[in-house]
Amino acid sequence: MLQQGAVLSSMENKDLKWENTTQSDAGIDLGFFHQRLSITADYYKKVTSNLLLNAALPPTTGYTAAYKNIGKTSNEGFEFGLSSINIDKPDFVWSSSFNISFNKSKVIALSQNQESITSAISWDQWYASVPLYITKIGQPLGQMYGYLSDGVYQYSDFDRLANGAYLLKDNIPTNGNTRSAIQPGDAKYKDLNGDGVVNDYDRTVIGRGFPVHIGGFSNNFRYKNFDLNIFFQWSYGNDIVNANRLNFEIGNKTYLNQFQSFQARWTPDNTNTTMPRAGGQYGYVYSTRIIEDGSYLRFKTAALGYNLPVKVLNKIKIKSCRFYVAAQNILTWTKYSGSDPEVSISYSPLTPGFDYSAYPRARTFTAGLNVSL
Repeated sequence: MLQQGAVLSSMENKDLKWENTTQSDAGIDLGFFHQRLSITADYYKKVTSNLLLNAALPPTTGYTAAYKNIGKTSNEGFEFGLSSINIDKPDFVWSSSFNISFNKSKVIALSQNQESITSAISWDQWYASVPLYITKIGQPLGQMYGYLSDGVYQYSDFDRLANGAYLLKDNIPTNGNTRSAIQPGDAKYKDLNGDGVVNDYDRTVIGRGFPVHIGGFSNNFRYKNFDLNIFFQWSYGNDIVNANRLNFEIGNKTYLNQFQSFQARWTPDNTNTTMPRAGGQYGYVYSTRIIEDGSYLRFKTAALGYNLPVKVLNKIKIKSCRFYVAAQNILTWTKYSGSDPEVSISYSPLTPGFDYSAYPRARTFTAGLNVSL
């Protein structure tokens, strides 16, 4: 006979508490030429302890993990700002501002006797449990984890058998598949430990999700009743996991169309390529083949305005009237092959820089009128 019951899914921890943060700052502000040139510099170091982590438990407890206050990280950085009034005339004013920020994170502590933890992103059912990021003591947050791509297997990597089949040579490492099943054009990875077999022991850090520095540059112009603002922003040194290519450049899912770049895949007539043949990636893995430079420079905004002269305002008896046109996300310079380098779905401090079917930032144009009565 069926009986109703309940089972605890996790273990209670009555000792949980808020995380703690200590921060030290040192800064300086300087002004020159009657404040026409201003400089701001700031150094900081922030240490956060008692971070909440799902720590592994002994199997004898009946639970695999429980939340505990055991994580510890540090963030250390430098911020620099520069503002200037370049020209200051009655009919023409030009001012500029520049800022740049550097930040370096570090993992100080994890669970007891734990050196690292890996994180997966469930963007596709086949990759839901495949580790993509690694958090390791003494190293930065947000590091990408996988295999070093070594191109594809070529005919020279095989022995030709009497029946015409190809057999991978004994001195050529495998790619996770059996030696007899690997064929020319299959994906090839570097065997880091030299045991002749590519497996979990050959995974390594393959990218960084956080940039080395970010910044912006703005210019403001005023000529008589016209005003113009132009703003650029950038990010440098971060990588992006272009997971779109795992579905649309592999050819192992017959129900999906492919990118145009898939034409460059390995074929018997096109062997000078690093893209595997159709269906040539064994298993579901991440490698440097789909890790791309996410650095960019973006022409972010431009706004042009016109203020009606005082004489006109007095005649129509209003205080102010300004016409303006503006545009956002005008132009982006980047090596990233995806739609937008400023992207990260499933974002967290442990899993930055991931792109799969993300909408790019829209290019927008606006026009308006501001009136004050």
